[in-house]
Amino acid sequence: MIPNMKFYVISIVAIFAALGIGIYIGFALDTQSFVLDQREDIVQKLEERFDYLKAENQDLKLELKELELENENCKTYIDSTYEELVKDRLSNIKVGVIETIDDYMYSGVGQILEAAGGTVVNVVTINENIMDEDVLLKIYEELDMPTENSNLVSKTSSELTKSILDGESSDLIKKLEENHIIDIVGLINEPVDYIVIAGGSVKENADRISLVDKIIVDTTKNMGKNIIGIEKSKANYSYIDAYKSFRISTVDNIDMIMGKVSLILAMEGRPGHYGIKATAENIIPNLKLSLVDYSKGR
Repeated sequence: MIPNMKFYVISIVAIFAALGIGIYIGFALDTQSFVLDQREDIVQKLEERFDYLKAENQDLKLELKELELENENCKTYIDSTYEELVKDRLSNIKVGVIETIDDYMYSGVGQILEAAGGTVVNVVTINENIMDEDVLLKIYEELDMPTENSNLVSKTSSELTKSILDGESSDLIKKLEENHIIDIVGLINEPVDYIVIAGGSVKENADRISLVDKIIVDTTKNMGKNIIGIEKSKANYSYIDAYKSFRISTVDNIDMIMGKVSLILAMEGRPGHYGIKATAENIIPNLKLSLVDYSKGR
């Protein structure tokens, strides 16, 4: 009797175990089938998304190519016409360009000034030695010039500016050139009406700005002449904020055609701060306003 009960118990357990295994295997097979179906669905959706992105990428490439072509056409048009835009706007204006530091070259400035009808009398570049008071003291002593109660850097900046504006060279100017403190292209032999002061440096030069640039601006104003500040769009250390504090007009992208045009329009009688940097107030002067109205607006 007992063996029979064991047999029945074992049989029942075996039956249920078989059912459990069958159910598990069936469930596993269904799950595997579901996973395969889901995987195929995901792959299909990814392929569809990839095809869409590929097509969109091709459209963007085509659009970019069209924009590049349009931009090139605009550049060609501007290159061909900008000189006509500025032609004769500075007729009979004599200009002196002062590069207050030799970190950057401003070779294109003279060309646009000449294209506008102006005459570039000279271009003076002030080199690093301007800040060496020992060298300056030696020059002043050689020329028997007074040095007491004065900062020789600012005194030299002022004397240089006066010479450029008056068109009168001096022994001091000759000594500065001989000692490589300044380089002069052209001659200091006739007065100028307008000073273009070119700044911007590789590293910060707060003292130099105060002792050189500010003195040039103040001296020019005191002599009743006009002055405008310029620099390149990628100058590492910008002088524009300082120039604005000196209350002169500025152009911060003189290396670009629109910066060159802004320079001429501003010098013609449209004061302001032009360019592409945060310090600019407008990209270019407003040609819709007359010179009289523009001055009133300022």
